[in-house]
Amino acid sequence: MEASRVSAEQKVKAFSHLGYEVDHQVLAPTVSDAQFSDRLHRLNEDPLTSAVIVQFPPPPHLAPLVQHLTPAKDIDGLLEDRSLQPACATADGITRLVAPFASDNPTIAVVGARGFVGGGVVRLLAAQGHQVQELDAGDDLRALREADIVVSATGQPHLLTREHIHPHHRVVVDSGFMPRPDGTVAGDIHPSATTVPQCITPVPGGVGPVEMAVLMERVVRQDVDPGLKSWASPPVPYLTQSQVAAVSTSVPAQGVGQRVAPAAPPAQGLRLPQPAPRQGQSGRSV
Repeated sequence: MEASRVSAEQKVKAFSHLGYEVDHQVLAPTVSDAQFSDRLHRLNEDPLTSAVIVQFPPPPHLAPLVQHLTPAKDIDGLLEDRSLQPACATADGITRLVAPFASDNPTIAVVGARGFVGGGVVRLLAAQGHQVQELDAGDDLRALREADIVVSATGQPHLLTREHIHPHHRVVVDSGFMPRPDGTVAGDIHPSATTVPQCITPVPGGVGPVEMAVLMERVVRQDVDPGLKSWASPPVPYLTQSQVAAVSTSVPAQGVGQRVAPAAPPAQGLRLPQPAPRQGQSGRSV
């Protein structure tokens, strides 16, 4: 719940930065199916509401009702196959972080491949022609040794350790975000393993800001510029497995452990609202 709260607040900041009026509706735990469904219906019908985001995960009894969201206002890919978006914004952002390291057809492992985010990453990478190694609960995660790039989207604190992360991994994308009672935030990667790969996204401050950048791009494309070109991260230097092996024969392998900087500033709620009216344009809300 704390992770969900932080994500929602980041979205409020991001869309407010664009000039939208953000209607962040925090619903009571006792909200009924009928009340939730009615609220979605009213937002679907509101011509000034540009987009609607339901913060995941919703309570189990409300999850099926998210499908009542109209596809035209689903900028976060919550409707999956029915959505006009290729995947959720987190998955989209992750694939853009991977792209600068994947120019030579590497093997990309996705841990949590059957989850909402992980499944989206698998789908996008496969559509781009990449070799994807899918791993999930019950699989031997030591198989990550065979991968060139690792994406972890499990939400299990410190699941991957030095047993799983290796110096030949070009980049490890850690999408975990688990706030802890002491005020720290845990990712999927154990702290002892963060210095092992060549590059790794930080937690916090890595995948989250990239997710916000994708959401902002989508709403701008929808409301302002349908031809807006997607942003992309520039190429990043890396060592291949054979190059790392060659180095390790003469010098003990040491992880580079670079931090991959987020691509954009951070920033949801049930409703992402109203940009300031532009010249010749009426105000709209998200």
